[in-house]
Amino acid sequence: MIQTFFDKIYKIELPIPFPMKTTNVYWIDEPPRTLVDTGLKTDASFEMLSAGLKSLNFSISSIERILITHGHIDHYGQAQKLSSLSGAPIYIHPKEYGKIRSIIHSFGTLRSILLRNGVPDDLVHQAIRFIESAQKMADSLSEAFFLEDGDSISFASMTWKTILCPGHSSGLVCFYWPEKKTLFTGDHLLKEITPNPVLNVPNHKPPLHYPSLKEYLSSLQKIESLDIDLILPGHGEEIYDSKGLIQKITHHHQERMAHVLSILSQGEKTPYEIAMDLFPGVPPFEVFLGISEAVGHLEILREEEKVRVKEKDGKDYYLLVA
Repeated sequence: MIQTFFDKIYKIELPIPFPMKTTNVYWIDEPPRTLVDTGLKTDASFEMLSAGLKSLNFSISSIERILITHGHIDHYGQAQKLSSLSGAPIYIHPKEYGKIRSIIHSFGTLRSILLRNGVPDDLVHQAIRFIESAQKMADSLSEAFFLEDGDSISFASMTWKTILCPGHSSGLVCFYWPEKKTLFTGDHLLKEITPNPVLNVPNHKPPLHYPSLKEYLSSLQKIESLDIDLILPGHGEEIYDSKGLIQKITHHHQERMAHVLSILSQGEKTPYEIAMDLFPGVPPFEVFLGISEAVGHLEILREEEKVRVKEKDGKDYYLLVA
């Protein structure tokens, strides 16, 4: 399905084999003709994109620029392939470029972090095996131009602004079109799902810190200050009430924080144990996301001196401050 906005922006939905079912990419029909995000590197995704462009009287070779909101495979997976076929340069934040280039070498670090957070060894193995398998649906990026916060993105008759919104991913960028009060958000804001601030550990020496949720909430405030009428997200339907959605997400995390405190009132627990209380029955491949959610809230509660952490047998346990 293709939707049109302002007679020059087209949303093309591409299939993904995950619960979200589809990823939105956006074709901008104004020189330099630009694709925002690319979908996975799968035959189905490539064929759907080719068919979508063809229905608009374009082709893969018509792509003149590729903008990537963030380095998750359903958003950049076929960027390298499309760039090779079209000659289009790829633009991305440097943190996301670095993450994409180093992903294969980071599994050892991820394993140690998950084990320290109390995840059983067999589940760690299953989670990493799933991530390794999923990486086959994405090519690494050989070359890219870097986007920084505040950078302008020029078209023939309009200029967008790059807005860095760390949280869901540390280098996620949104693209803001002030004249039309329109924001492309990738996964920063979604209509039906609260984005998960994915596990990010800037320094791997204990005690570990997990800033993703704190950064995400700060990024929400950044977006709330903008004049926005329309949000074009990376999944699902467009959004017309940005402030209402941001308030809803903020309230959700306040409730989740209270839930974590309630869980810890029963006694000390590892982040894995807390995640299992928050998300009972979560499948093994989503354990990573559950841990990300748990430690994000624990980090804020620790900064507020409501909880503290102690190490025991190589694992981190959290408990209420007396």
